Amino acid sequence: MRTIVNNLKNISIIAALGIAIVSPGWAVAQEFPSRRVTMVIPFGPGGSNDTYGRVLAEKLGQLWKQTVVVENRPGAGSAIGSAHVSQAKPDGYTLLFVSTSYTTAAATQVKLPFDPLKDLQPVGMALGGDLFLLTGKRVRIQTMQDLQREGKAQVLFTGAPGVGSISHLSGLLVNDMLGIKTEFVQHTSGGNVMVDIGGGRIDAYYGVVFEATSGITTPVAVLSEKRSPALPDVPTVGDVGYPKALASLWWGVFAPSGTPKDIVAKINRDITAAMKGPDAAEFLKAQGVRPSDLSPDEFSTLVRNEIEKWTVVAEKHGLRQ
Repeated sequence: MRTIVNNLKNISIIAALGIAIVSPGWAVAQEFPSRRVTMVIPFGPGGSNDTYGRVLAEKLGQLWKQTVVVENRPGAGSAIGSAHVSQAKPDGYTLLFVSTSYTTAAATQVKLPFDPLKDLQPVGMALGGDLFLLTGKRVRIQTMQDLQREGKAQVLFTGAPGVGSISHLSGLLVNDMLGIKTEFVQHTSGGNVMVDIGGGRIDAYYGVVFEATSGITTPVAVLSEKRSPALPDVPTVGDVGYPKALASLWWGVFAPSGTPKDIVAKINRDITAAMKGPDAAEFLKAQGVRPSDLSPDEFSTLVRNEIEKWTVVAEKHGLRQ
């Protein structure tokens, strides 16, 4: 009897030690956040990054019952704000909200002030969106085959909101797939591209849902594996024979490397919950974007793969500097 009692005591001691070993990280994650969180957006006020980042900050603040402060740190194609967060304490209280520009900046800029694969870790992809091949009225282009034919017959002009932007790199990727070259006309914003495409000065542009539904452009194809719920009649690039001409839009959250995995996992879950709430879902549907439920590991794989993919395109066209 005494032996059984002693064994039970030993089991209890071992169990208690196990709890003591496991519980600190779990407890920290459960208590997070216990104070104000700062979300850095590496772009100025206005635009999709700022808009979606503020929506997420508001919803997380409500969920956490803590203030989530948005801090705009624009410059160098998102590099300045990203570098700032990379140097922050890895405790989850300083986060980066950034878009696909994170991967395009890494692909086109050799000397970034931080290492995009080592100094920051992907936490969660908050939103995903579709990129469309849009055409204007100067040249009649309603299919990818039209673009290929006209691109070989004459000089076409493609608009892009900045060298090395996702729109620019996507245009180069499609051109490579079609075996054509177009003249890229760089603009300061997508809005300025739309003015030129509406005025007949630009023939093609790679834009988002609200630009595709503006009535100014003709949406030719979506650069996604699946058709867009917003424009289900528009074929994918795969539907028309170019399955590798893929490009995606996303907005996600990063944290300084070394942030505890339990905290990263909690923030990831809470991002998904915040973006799938009824108020946020209604707003996002109107914007033509959708919430994501990628895990931190899945998001990390996406980021790494996109940096590799766009680096190849950038190097081929002399954009990596």
